[in-house]
Amino acid sequence: MARIVLGEKYEKSFREIPLSNNTVKRRIALMSEDIKDQVINEIKDMSVFGLFAIQLDESVDVSSVSQLMVFVRYAVSTSIKEELLFCSALDTTTKASDVMEKVNHFFTKNETWKNLCAVCTDGAPAMLGSKSGFRALVQRKVPNVMFTHCFIHREALAQWFPTWGSRSYCSCNNKSECK
Repeated sequence: MARIVLGEKYEKSFREIPLSNNTVKRRIALMSEDIKDQVINEIKDMSVFGLFAIQLDESVDVSSVSQLMVFVRYAVSTSIKEELLFCSALDTTTKASDVMEKVNHFFTKNETWKNLCAVCTDGAPAMLGSKSGFRALVQRKVPNVMFTHCFIHREALAQWFPTWGSRSYCSCNNKSECK
């Protein structure tokens, strides 16, 4: 590829660069850290009003480890940017306190709690609990933060209900029966 794009001279130079698994892993980690720093600096310095919103989702990877993914959305001049802010393994459980611990560590370290204006989550009880859920824990840190429910999760829920235009409908008497 280097020969096609840059010529034989550069191909030889590229062949001399050591690319062990450790080197590749280290380079990827450095690039990842640099991208994260750029996003954080952009949020702090250049976003409109300095405000941003996050969306959280928890997923299980191929090794059955729960991963917390946090995406950030913010306005820069006349455009909206959306980036993966961080992904972190939930080592113990997926309870609200565990999620909050990861999010709190990240935002405290990067001094960005004060700029959070909205949070979007799925409808899991750990996220929505009014006393000890993630929502309640965040509102203790940022009292005026807005919460929304993810539209994709809403659409997934909506597909299980009959539509007005279909022939099947549910009638409610003393019991539910579908006709």
